[in-house]
Amino acid sequence: MKTKRKKLETINLLNDAMFKALFRSIEAREMVAAFLSHITGIDEELLKNADYQGGEIPKKRLYEKGKTADIIIKIENHNMIILEMNQYPTDTIFDKNASYAFSVLSESIPIRTEKYPFIFLINLDHFNRFHTKEPILHFLLRDEEGHIETRIYQSYHLILENIVNKKYNKDEVIKKTVELLLKKTIEEMEKEYQGDEMYMAAIRRVEDLSRDPRFVGYYDIEEANRQAKIEFEQTGFRKGKEIGHELGVKEGRELEREEAIEKISRKTGYTEEEIRKMLR
Repeated sequence: MKTKRKKLETINLLNDAMFKALFRSIEAREMVAAFLSHITGIDEELLKNADYQGGEIPKKRLYEKGKTADIIIKIENHNMIILEMNQYPTDTIFDKNASYAFSVLSESIPIRTEKYPFIFLINLDHFNRFHTKEPILHFLLRDEEGHIETRIYQSYHLILENIVNKKYNKDEVIKKTVELLLKKTIEEMEKEYQGDEMYMAAIRRVEDLSRDPRFVGYYDIEEANRQAKIEFEQTGFRKGKEIGHELGVKEGRELEREEAIEKISRKTGYTEEEIRKMLR
């Protein structure tokens, strides 16, 4: 007698495992390409044909802790988009994401070239850390004279609660994709998007994942980790941990940042000071 396979009855599409599996899938490719094109202005066909990968970043040292971004999308000529799903706020989440992006950038710039790659870092924020009514915040670097520098790095923050608010956001494609991410059941998704094949293809992928026992195991682990982190952040133990590790973490981040700046300087011809001014 076959045992009945476990199925997810309620689904959190912001769950790291689900988000990565859905946004990297072929079934959701048309939806994701349209979504990213409306954010960045990159050609939709180019995004459909890009290489969607897991976000493991190479270690510089054997003893170094492994780093991961949620999704890295390689487009062409070393150009990339890094997607980060930020379900809940922590003190270091934005620094961590930017650090990962610059680690990727420092590894991807070809030597002896005048054509530099760009990296778009796109944060999907399920909170409003910036206390803004804007649906999307777009950050650019500036050079030492204050001129906007777009050739190397740009970052976006998508404030999910503002994007689904018609009062703040007028882009229907971005709104519909985020609304899908906030749905909790297959039934809700199908009712809302019935007849729209671009979204229904993505929903079918979600349904397949919700029935896959191996994937459900990964999903459950991520949900348990998420709940544990939320509970930990809400207790006073967090402060004790921060005090104990603050100095070491700060020094480690500064070292990584300086190494990335040095490598970018060698490859692009910008001085290290010019790059620091851009970052400021």
